[in-house]
Amino acid sequence: MGNERKRYLANLPKNLVYEPVKTVRVGTRDIGENQPVFVIAEIGANHRGDVKNAFRAIEQAAKVGADAVKFQHLTAEKIAADTLVFDEWHEEPVGALSDFFKNASLPNEWTGKLIEHSKKHGIMFLSTPFDRDAVDVLDRANVPAFKIGSYELTDDIFLKYVAKKGKPIILSTGMAYLDEVAHAVRVIHEAGNNEIILLHCVSMYPPESSADLNLKAIETLREAFKLPVGYSDHSDPSYCAAPIVAVALGACLIERHLTDKRSGGSNDDPNSLEVTEFKVMVSEIRNAEKALSKSGIKQPVSHNGHKKDEVFDRWSRRSLYASRDISEGEKLTEEMVVTLRPWGGIEPKDFPIVNGRKTRRFVKARSAITFDDFFL
Repeated sequence: MGNERKRYLANLPKNLVYEPVKTVRVGTRDIGENQPVFVIAEIGANHRGDVKNAFRAIEQAAKVGADAVKFQHLTAEKIAADTLVFDEWHEEPVGALSDFFKNASLPNEWTGKLIEHSKKHGIMFLSTPFDRDAVDVLDRANVPAFKIGSYELTDDIFLKYVAKKGKPIILSTGMAYLDEVAHAVRVIHEAGNNEIILLHCVSMYPPESSADLNLKAIETLREAFKLPVGYSDHSDPSYCAAPIVAVALGACLIERHLTDKRSGGSNDDPNSLEVTEFKVMVSEIRNAEKALSKSGIKQPVSHNGHKKDEVFDRWSRRSLYASRDISEGEKLTEEMVVTLRPWGGIEPKDFPIVNGRKTRRFVKARSAITFDDFFL
């Protein structure tokens, strides 16, 4: 941990932790400490307004090995006003903010069908609600948890409404300072809900630089709030390291957009992983889990039932060999020995035991030197 982050953590308020939570139960899965990483395939707007695309996305999410498939229950007029918006390159407005979300809208009528299709393919269904009606629809459908997006983190009224449903909350923290995260956690807790999983997130699609991912914030969130922490990845699809690094830093959940094609035309398609890429990501996450699964005790690897890799050890480690013919009765000196592979004689660290000792027999050049060759 860098000194800057140490000072940062040392100066945090001491009342951020209400009750340490190691795992949160979502459906049939425990998510958190010492549990398999939970992988969410975020579909977002990639259904492109067609329920058939949504069905296909569910099937693809199951096929790539995701633990859950996630949609977004939003209606354009309930998420944004008709205010004209400008981008940073144009002086003229690019359209109404509500128009931006029209292609991403998901009719509430799809909910039951999507849940049933998810069950059919053995994958958990989740969704992000963006208004109270969507919360109620999902609650009645008995979704196992609510995902709250980064944009709603500062909406206390909405946070309270969701929290009072009594379901676990997966809370993204993009664009937020730590005090804003603390406020959101406090609002949820005071509404009677401490089943929270925080997601570190950078709300750029994609970030301009891998440095902007700021993945050490995963550790900061976990240390500050003593809650399970995951990572919602929006990095460039060509940059495959971020989820693996996040897992190595302790992320218990990885969320990533999935699409059948980045040229699909939705707002989310360009920054999504395609099916093959997503499958590779899941595979690498599972490999990372295995690589991190040991105790951390430094010791040789077990091999074919042996306590350590004795075969590799025998062929790769060095021992003492005669650098020349050594006559019977000669006193051994350092000039008479060379260290060579394979192991089969005295270990180099034990040379002082035989240094200066007389040999009891002839030792041929380039043959291993053993304790039996000396009068000890």
